[in-house]
Amino acid sequence: MKKKMLIISILLMVGGVFGNILFTRLGYFPNADFRIMSIPLAAGAHYFNLGLVLLAMTIVGLVLLPWFLEKKQFSKTVLSLVLIIWLPYAV
Repeated sequence: MKKKMLIISILLMVGGVFGNILFTRLGYFPNADFRIMSIPLAAGAHYFNLGLVLLAMTIVGLVLLPWFLEKKQFSKTVLSLVLIIWLPYAV
């Protein structure tokens, strides 16, 4: 059970990050003004519902990750947080 939940948390984070990259490249987030963890959430007077879904996926995966890691919980969680924030800007 613990291994399955670890895989689910990693898949949620990966889905949120790569979904962000994909939808940004496809133009779903035009002129984004407000971002959390590099995920666009708003532009002008309207919100991006897809951005909220991606943010929720990423945060749930990130919150679940430390509970299901067996070793080096803190360092792996910090590394995944840095990758979540940095990767969309690097691509």
